[in-house]
This record gives sequence, structure tokens and C-alpha cells, in this order.
Amino acid sequence: MVLCSVCETIPWDNLPPTPTDEILIVSSDHAYLQEFWEWPRDCKGYSYYQSLEALNSSAEDLGCGLCRLIYKQVELCRLKLEELQSRREDSEFRHAWPLWEFWIMKRPDGDGFWVLSYTDSDKEGLVRLLAAIGINDPLSSVITGRPVEHNGESPTAMSRAIGWLDECNKHTACCPQGTSLPSRVIDVGDNTSSPYVRLWETGGIEIGDYIALSYCWGKSPQYTTTKSTLDDRKRQIPISELPQTHQDVIKLTREFGIRYLWIDSMCICQDDYDDWERESARMLSVYANAYLTITASNGKDSSVGLFAKASSKEYFEFEQTYRDKRGHALACAVPFEEAMQHAYVQLKDDPVSHRGWTLQERVLSRRTLFYSGGQMMFECNHGFRKEDGWAIDERFPSISSQPQMGSDNQTKDSDLSVSTDELLLRSWYQLLATYGGRKLTKASDKLPAVSGLASIMAGRLNDEYVAGHWRSLLITELPWQPGDCKRVLEYRAPSWSWASVDGSIGIRLKGSGYSPLAEVLDAKVKLKGTNAYGEVTEGKLLIQGPMQRLYLSTEGWDPDRPRLSSEGSPVLCTTSTNLETRPQYDFDAFANDRPQRERRFVNSLDGLELYALILLACSHGEDHYIALMIAREPRSEVYRRVGILTLTDETLGWKPGEQRKDERPIITLI
Repeated sequence: MVLCSVCETIPWDNLPPTPTDEILIVSSDHAYLQEFWEWPRDCKGYSYYQSLEALNSSAEDLGCGLCRLIYKQVELCRLKLEELQSRREDSEFRHAWPLWEFWIMKRPDGDGFWVLSYTDSDKEGLVRLLAAIGINDPLSSVITGRPVEHNGESPTAMSRAIGWLDECNKHTACCPQGTSLPSRVIDVGDNTSSPYVRLWETGGIEIGDYIALSYCWGKSPQYTTTKSTLDDRKRQIPISELPQTHQDVIKLTREFGIRYLWIDSMCICQDDYDDWERESARMLSVYANAYLTITASNGKDSSVGLFAKASSKEYFEFEQTYRDKRGHALACAVPFEEAMQHAYVQLKDDPVSHRGWTLQERVLSRRTLFYSGGQMMFECNHGFRKEDGWAIDERFPSISSQPQMGSDNQTKDSDLSVSTDELLLRSWYQLLATYGGRKLTKASDKLPAVSGLASIMAGRLNDEYVAGHWRSLLITELPWQPGDCKRVLEYRAPSWSWASVDGSIGIRLKGSGYSPLAEVLDAKVKLKGTNAYGEVTEGKLLIQGPMQRLYLSTEGWDPDRPRLSSEGSPVLCTTSTNLETRPQYDFDAFANDRPQRERRFVNSLDGLELYALILLACSHGEDHYIALMIAREPRSEVYRRVGILTLTDETLGWKPGEQRKDERPIITLI
């Protein structure tokens, strides 16, 4: 509990705030390194030790526990910088060495502080984060952080979760009122020690509270309801036969005093397509109306359970005066990746964040209790918080009609000049970019797994949903940008839809510097079932727009040869193009580090007629165009998308904008 004289005088309740609105946070691929640019020169925090030697002396010679915590993190940063310098890579990090003149500022994301230093970089205002320290107090009413429970099912952990929920119940935008139960729920009973539960068919007309589970199915055997087991499930389900995650969530449901629980594998008849389609289409209401969603965030499958044992943290206990209250506090080191708040809300390292269905389950839920590998977390429309006190007043991107920031009617100043539809589309496109790289057990679930989100969007945009796109925005959305994508073997969407590929994609906002040159005359899709946002079996667009014949040359192309740019790629030309002005393009299923995929895709184009269908022109006076690369189907008058490209007047040898509308061809895109 020893503190040095410098730490003893730190003004805990009056530390300068971090100027997060004024600085540029630079992402880093290196652990223990985090830098900020454009730090205001007049914004130095509370002065701390002014040399590395002085900090080390206090930690080692004086035995200050807080200095020891800080010095350990500072050393991790110093050693990483030395490693990078010895390897002679990453010049920005190599030259940007801290001056080791430390100052302290209040953590922007929780109780505690950051330790920072200016660097010797020539770049003005380049500052390094050298340590992030969290302050916890198991008793204080003014410090929100608590030591993380090693056992997630302990009475203390349960009390903490109930406290979060009780506080959230005061938020009118978070607490569902008088909602209907789903068609089927699991009745956990009123006897908390009963070894049985049962499946209950509600008819969709009963009112009540229920908890929904979000988890990864994984590859482990599932406990499912089928047509042959439905009657047995309605009579009795032995809890001991269920996967550990299901057993744990039943225990939590009873602890929360809630009678009903919804788990997809048990509440949907898995071998009855009509039942599956009907119930999966109701995912919107299931998660949006749940009293609480519990997410098994760290479990790769349902056998793992909710209550993973948290790794023990090193805490230093000391006496602290905070807001005129004197008491004992606990300090602990906070990993940099946790200190950078926006990255942490993504839960990007948790298995649940890699699965397709769980994205809409999180977005649709009003509030969610996460059981992650290290600690519990809670998210609602008023923010995101962790067991150790880390908290921000925002949540994971959402497209629901509920407010997303700290109060029921709060809006960001930066959003005041942006239309509601544009904000909504930004969130939708951001979610699709996140969704693209997630995995699905069944490839055919690509559209159904976001059907609940699409249903909300359709209502708020008052637009028609067309195989993943919006009818009024098709010209802007059709040239979606493929990342590391591949096309699936079985048909699940037309070639022009992002749903036809697996991998990350990007979509440009309407009006983002481009004006349309093409027009969608008709759009038709055939649904597999009755869900307007679910599986499709066919999709056709009738489009009129400028077109240009393209020629693909693979001479000298070797996909096995590494390359850092488009040099060495197959050459795409127009009749008027020379190699100096050839178009820039991306195939829909192409990756520089996957030569077999590249070869397969390029070979599939052999003998096909390729065209550029020019959709958008730069509206800033530049001769710049965005086009689809399309291939004509053999012995047919229909085309399919194979990529996107950018063109110029010089590349084309003519000006598409000057072509009369009646000169533009009309084609069918499938």
C-alpha cells in the first residue's frame, strides 16, 4: 500500500480530461504501441515523473506499487520500440520515441488515468500513450469500476448483472413493455431447483417477459427440436441433457426471476422448412422484444458454457481521496486494446462476432448481457460498460428506431446537418461491411440472417428490398466494392447482389460525389418462401446505360508470383486503351494471396464477352466513371456481374455523358 510522494499528491478527482475531440487516434498493429496526432500543445495533463530513470527508481527503490504498475507498461512500450528499431521496419514508430517526460490525464473511457509523453518526432503534436491504469473500488459509490470476478457465476457477479439491469429499467427506450411471447418459448418454471424445463407453445398471443440467447452453434452436436421430438419437448426436457451454455442460461433466467427463455435450436423446428422460415422471419420481434438478450460471447460452440474463468489481474491497493471521500482503491493495468474504446465495443476477438446470425441478434436487442472470456459486459441504448468500470455512452451500430446515445432524445452535433435516411444508410452499410466477413453454417442463410434488419430498414426508408439492395438506390449500390471475396457454388443471390459473395464489401452513399448515368427500368426477384427479406431463387434487372466492350489479356500473368499492386495482374483494355491508361478494376472473386482462386476465376471468363456498364459519373467536373464489369452469358442476351472498374474519357476514347439516352443499350443483368 506504499505510495511515493508524487503519487500521493495526484488530484484523483480533478485530473485534466483527455481531449478526444481534438486529437487523431492512430491505429496500430503492434501491441503496447498507441499514438495520437495533432495533440494540442497547451493540453498537457498533470505533471508526473520527468524521466524513465526517476520512475524506475520510485518503483524499485521506493517500492511504490502504483509506479511499479505504470513502469511495467512503460517497459512493454520501450521494448517494442527497440524491437522495431532493431528490425529496421516501421519508420514512423522507430523515430517517434517518447521523451519520457510523463504526464497524467483522466481516462476517457472509465475510472483511472492515462500516462502520456510527447515524442522526438518531427511531426507536430505526436504523443504516445505509455500506460493505461484502471481504478476500481469494491465499495465506493463514486468509482464505478469493480475488481473483475474470477468466477462469472458467483453471487457478486450475479449482483453486478442485476444492478446493471435495474439501472437500465429506468431507461424508457430500453425496457420493453407488455410484449407478446414468441410462438414457442422454454418454460423454466417457478421452482429454481427443478431439474426439468419444457417447451411451451404460446400461440403468439400471450404477453410476458422472456430472455433470448445469442450464441455460436459451432460444430458440436446440437440439442434441437424436430418434428419427431416436438411432443416430447413439450412434456419435459431434462436440463442435464442440454449443452452447458443452455444449462447456464436457464440458471441465469431463473436468477433474474424471468419465467421464459428463447433458444433458436429448441424453439424452432429444425427439420420443418415452413416452420423455420416462418420463425426466422420473426427474429426481429424475438430479439427486439426480449426483456434481455444474453450472449455467450466467448464460446466457440454451445458446449463451452457462459461462465469462463477470468484470468487474475494484478491489483495494487492504496488509500485514495476522491470527491471528499477517503477509502481504499484498487489500481490495475489496462491493455491498450481495451483502452481504445471503439475497438473494444466490437468484441472483434470473441467467437460470437465471427458468426453471421449473431450480428442482427446483437443489433436488434434493446439490451444485452455479454459473457466474454475475461469479464461481463452490458450494452443498451444508453451505452456500453464493462465489469471493471470501462464505459462509453454509445453502443454497437444500430438501425433500430430507438435512440442510440446517452439520453432518449440526444443527437450528435456532427449529425445535425445529415438527413435521417443518410444516417440510417451509413449504419446499414457499416453493418453489411461487418457482416460480409462473418461465417454461416448454411451458405443459403446469407439473406435470411439479416432479414430482421432489412425489415426495419424497409419500413424506415419506405423502400422495396431487392435481394439485399434498395430499389430506389440500385444505381448507387450496384457497384459495391469487393474485398477478399469469393462466390459460393450454390445459387443464393443474383450476381449483382452483395449476397452472391462471401467476404467484406463496401457500398458508397448516394450523392457521394457521383451522379447516375444509367437507369434501372425494372427489378424482379423470386422468393423461395414467403419472407420478403429471405432466400431468393432468381433476380433480374433491366438496365439502360452506356456500355463499352472490354478485352482481358492474361499474357505474362502468373498468379503464383507475389505482387504489391495491379502490376502483374491480368490486363483489362478497351479498344482505345493503351497500357498507360488501362482501367483500374477489381474482380468479384480475386485475392492477391490466393493464386488458385484467381486462376479459377480468370479461367471462368475465358471465351466470354466482357463489357463495362457505366453507372456513375464524377459530379465534380472530372472525367471519372464507376462501372460494372459484366460478362455476356454464352448464347444468351443476359449478363452477369464479374467485377467493378473505374474509367476515364482517355481510357474510353469517348465521353459517356454526351451519349443520348436513346443511344444507350438496354440489357438484362442476372
